[in-house]
Amino acid sequence: MFVILLLPSTSLAAQPINAFVIPGGESIGLQLNTGIYITGKYDVKTKNGEASPWDKSNIEVGDKIVEVNSKVVEKISDLQAILNNLESEQDILLKLKRQNQYIITTCRVVKADNGKMTIGLYVKDEVLGVGTITFINPRHMKYAALGHSVIPEELNGSKLGSITSSSIRGIRKSLPGIPGEKQATLSNTIIGTIEKNTNIGIFGRVNNLTDFSNEKPLRIAEPKEVVLGDAEIWTVIDGSKKEKYAVKVVEVKNQTSISIKGIKIKITDQRLLSSTGGIIQGMSGSPIIQNNKIIGAVSHVVVDSPEYGYGVYAMWMYNAF
Repeated sequence: MFVILLLPSTSLAAQPINAFVIPGGESIGLQLNTGIYITGKYDVKTKNGEASPWDKSNIEVGDKIVEVNSKVVEKISDLQAILNNLESEQDILLKLKRQNQYIITTCRVVKADNGKMTIGLYVKDEVLGVGTITFINPRHMKYAALGHSVIPEELNGSKLGSITSSSIRGIRKSLPGIPGEKQATLSNTIIGTIEKNTNIGIFGRVNNLTDFSNEKPLRIAEPKEVVLGDAEIWTVIDGSKKEKYAVKVVEVKNQTSISIKGIKIKITDQRLLSSTGGIIQGMSGSPIIQNNKIIGAVSHVVVDSPEYGYGVYAMWMYNAF
């Protein structure tokens, strides 16, 4: 059993590269504009009793609302503005995205006992989280992070969201069967953009290289260069201090096109095991370094044995943006 530390499939053939990038390891906060996702349903109290406006609709938790009455909506405020302009209870037409298909359904709008029009759905339009920078390409000021998606939908755009610096103020240790996590304080200062969300990470541009540590550039390894044996992960578990921790690469998958979980690692550093119990949420994106090359990014923890985890090949992340 494993979990992602926070999809349309992508095909990308392996291309030899000779790219040098600045290795990461810094903790970041992230804010991703996701569109309007349905997170739950509730009964509405009206003057005539409780109502379930969605009862006869084809609506499921996890659906994304993309249009209301043929009008594109991207923020909760867009949806609320449409509802506020309705003068009476009525059916509205919703266009939903469910995984890789679009669904058209109607939903009843009712007036709650507080006078507001509602469809009885809990929704969200952004995700906040903590992750780790994998590397920065100083030539283009581009970065890669996380090693997995924030949400299971591929997104592209210049205004998807932003990253901020973060400081780790506590650790909840991993236990067998219970993933741990970094507890962080996020800065209000934006240090970069999010321009792409994929199943192998998030990507964007940093505002200033001085917001990150001045590491010597390292080469991105090709998958065939990754070998079993000693390696390191670079990450933050206290404040903003980046440290290097010993791991072993225990399994390498032969991948010729973009995919997840190409590398399996085991944490061997007793300092990290003592502090975190193994791999924890928020560690995703931590670069894996071997033979002075960036070979991958931490992406998953093996829940039942948290000293083990998986990584995505760095080359796939480099070629993705």
